[in-house]
Amino acid sequence: MNKLKLNYSSISFLPILVCIPLGYQLITNLHFGGLNLFQEFLISAFNPKINNEIIITVINRLNETILIGFFSWLVSIIFGAIFGILSSNIFYKVFNIPNIVSSIIKFFLTIIRSIHEVVWGIVLMQIYGINSSIGIISICIPYIAVNSKVFAEQLETINYKTFESINQINAPKFSSLLTLIWNPIINTFKNFGLYRLECSIRSTVILGLFGIGGIGTSIFLSFQTLNFRELWTYLWSLTILIILSELIFKKIKFNNTNKILSIFFIAVFFATILLSISYFLYFVFNNNYENFNSFRSLFKSSSYLGLLDFLKLIFETIILSLLSTGIAISLPPLLILIFNSNTSKILIKIFAFLLRLIPTPLILLTLLTFNNPSLSLAALTLGLHNAGITCKLLFTNLDRQDKRNYIAMRSLGISKKTSWLLGLFSQQAKSYLAYCAYRSDIIIRETAIVGVIGSVGLGWQLQESLSSFALREITIVLMAYSSIAIVGELINGKIKNSLT
Repeated sequence: MNKLKLNYSSISFLPILVCIPLGYQLITNLHFGGLNLFQEFLISAFNPKINNEIIITVINRLNETILIGFFSWLVSIIFGAIFGILSSNIFYKVFNIPNIVSSIIKFFLTIIRSIHEVVWGIVLMQIYGINSSIGIISICIPYIAVNSKVFAEQLETINYKTFESINQINAPKFSSLLTLIWNPIINTFKNFGLYRLECSIRSTVILGLFGIGGIGTSIFLSFQTLNFRELWTYLWSLTILIILSELIFKKIKFNNTNKILSIFFIAVFFATILLSISYFLYFVFNNNYENFNSFRSLFKSSSYLGLLDFLKLIFETIILSLLSTGIAISLPPLLILIFNSNTSKILIKIFAFLLRLIPTPLILLTLLTFNNPSLSLAALTLGLHNAGITCKLLFTNLDRQDKRNYIAMRSLGISKKTSWLLGLFSQQAKSYLAYCAYRSDIIIRETAIVGVIGSVGLGWQLQESLSSFALREITIVLMAYSSIAIVGELINGKIKNSLT
């Protein structure tokens, strides 16, 4: 008997099996009390509320969102580049600094990167209260670490022999370093930095659902009052903002040899550093000093988590991330395979865009109108949102791919679905799985969002501990979150390395 052989294509479809136990629990928890509300939510998408008052509100809220998102992005990109340089090997080779310093910086960045910006936001709101400054700081903390990792990885590609050649003419070390890193830094900014601005705006919207401000706060208030027409007005305005930003990013071109552009970058670089440091010092020691001082009272908390209950929450969080990752991996190729017509592909793209557009907490709250809170519902929500992202990537790569194999198979009379699977997707499956391994790192961190709303995993315990000001519990939960994310990142790193 021939053994069952697995290839990258079949591995891409296998995770969809998680839908069997997930679907069973969703069906058993189904109730029909909120189906009318869900129907009204969908219909309102085609009939948003438009008047002078709401247009003014939309403009003001979008301004808040853009300002928070843009400033968070700018600070995180600049400090990400700085820490990326400080954690790259080339920096320590140029200045002959012990590598132990690099290890300490990388460890610190790994810790703060492992905790999602929503978790940072919820914790900081308990200390300082609700204001837009919390949104900026919450986004900057993990984003700086993420950006620094990307910059450091690009700097590792620099050939050290280039520095040795420059060093032979006795050039100053700082000038040598700047000469070596300038092009990789600018190229990374072009290829990765502008995309991070869109991510920063999306994070601002999600934090707005928790009261930070911007369009997210208006979306959440509209949902609370069941004013779905108004809610969709905010969502469609957010859609326009995202589409316009993507179009602008595609038009922006950078020339590394442009001296005026280089001077502008340097000026913005130093101005942002000075403003960020002064802003941070003012925020900590002046803006909310009384609330900050009350942080000491949290140390008086005497409540402890039960060990078994805590292990159960950790297990739930891990299962939640695995189920969500399974949906995010397998749903896009499966839908494209089953519905392979041109019209169906357009509908899939629209559906995927809506999943990316609507914030994860809002998707979960909408599904809760006709289903009880459960691990499966949280996994479905997180999986669908990330499936929208992986679907976009898959479509983009398939559109760029050489289609000669697909055309040849179709000319031989092979069915359209088989030709797509063997002639197109099979060539993309390996790189698609590599990206999904990277995406699973993000999914692990995003379990906090659905955990807080859906009352599952460590996210639920974090919310409970924060409401009772139990610092010991908060610390334990954050350490657990960080540990899970770091272990997951190490495992996914091995997977990505095996696929590239």
